[in-house]
Amino acid sequence: MSSEALSCDVLIVGGGITGVAAATAAARGGASTVLLENKPFVGGNATTGLCLHSYITRYGEQAVFGIAQELVDRLIERGGSVGHVPYGGFVHSVTPVDGDLFRIVATELLAEAGVIVLYGVNAVGVEADDGIVKTVQVAMKNRVRPVHAKTVIDATGDGDVAVAAGAQFRQGEERTGKMQPVSMLLRCFGTDNKKIFDAIGEGDAAWATRPDYADPLPVYFRGSFAGWNDVVLRDKIFPNKDHMVFFNTVWPNQINVNTTAVFGVDGTDPMALSRATVELTRQAARIGEFLKANVPGFEGTYYVPAVFAGVRETRNILGHYEITRADIEAGREFEDGIGQGCFPVDIHDPDTGQASFVQIGGDGAYDIPLRSLIPVGLSNVLIAGRCISADHVAHGATRNMVACLTSGEAAGVAASIAAERDGDVPAIDVGELQQELARRGVRLSSASMQSTSGVGSTRS
Repeated sequence: MSSEALSCDVLIVGGGITGVAAATAAARGGASTVLLENKPFVGGNATTGLCLHSYITRYGEQAVFGIAQELVDRLIERGGSVGHVPYGGFVHSVTPVDGDLFRIVATELLAEAGVIVLYGVNAVGVEADDGIVKTVQVAMKNRVRPVHAKTVIDATGDGDVAVAAGAQFRQGEERTGKMQPVSMLLRCFGTDNKKIFDAIGEGDAAWATRPDYADPLPVYFRGSFAGWNDVVLRDKIFPNKDHMVFFNTVWPNQINVNTTAVFGVDGTDPMALSRATVELTRQAARIGEFLKANVPGFEGTYYVPAVFAGVRETRNILGHYEITRADIEAGREFEDGIGQGCFPVDIHDPDTGQASFVQIGGDGAYDIPLRSLIPVGLSNVLIAGRCISADHVAHGATRNMVACLTSGEAAGVAASIAAERDGDVPAIDVGELQQELARRGVRLSSASMQSTSGVGSTRS
């Protein structure tokens, strides 16, 4: 078999939600762009039906636009989203999406931009010299093929490419190395969602309407299984009584249940993640049967576990700036900000799974600085998504999907600019990048807007 090299301006490794934004942004900038994805589809966790969190600050102002908003607009047109819906819980609003329609829209977005997507492939090696990635070795059917790119974006979530090229990283909580549990969404069809909310809902719910269904629908809410503690404990459905669960949907008769968990899993270990996938699938099936047998609104439903495990935390690559808990708590702005996040810190305890939250200070949004997308010691590589440079607590905010869309789009634009100039990422003029992002509809903070006249390169 031929091992002929494939060449492009920008190579993105990882076709989850981050990679979709990065590849689209790079290709729209005129760069020849290749996206590698090991699954047979793009979109990552969004294709399972998880909500997109969060576009709107706790003070009610939308902070995230650009490709992140474009995806929602396209989904609304297809009936796959009800938009940004107010919610009285730990976030000001939620944006539920239909996972299958998200996959369709993401696929179309990439195709329209001219991105070459290679499915079912893995990056298995990197050839780097003096901080420059020369080649990424890609395993595909019957062969390993080298890919040459001027600029590389690591959107793997785990920082696989950056680590292979020699980047430094932190894995898990700083003191213990423990990582948050992995989960798998359960999708249920043929449900009566109003009946479910009446039976199990607690506290406020997010309600919305659809053009094809006039009555308001509960699209995001929290529920408790306290009324079935005897069954839960007897049949070992959950490890604790009064178990809490979150539901989301955009339909009157389909709903997603977010409640499975496996602890002590290193998401960078294929063997461990494979074992967890087996256990999560079995958990989802037990929960599905429990819901059908006990909870009003689930009678006659059929259920499908998501096709892969969701990983919350593995590595964070050391960048030229590490976003910290203090930055989140202050809602800090940066001169080299490339977009904002407004979802609070959300950390699931590595031992118990109990979620804890840290609210964003200031005006309810924080800047993501370009320096946090540039690995120390690498000159033609950007990181985006879950693995950007952040401490354990700040990662609880930056790991969420809307923040990943923000860092992904910025990385794509930056990579296309760098590719025009021999791939030298640290030499990117921040002001030029910010001007282009603003032109594309990305909201920048006041501190970032002050530098759009040009503050020079990010090289320290």
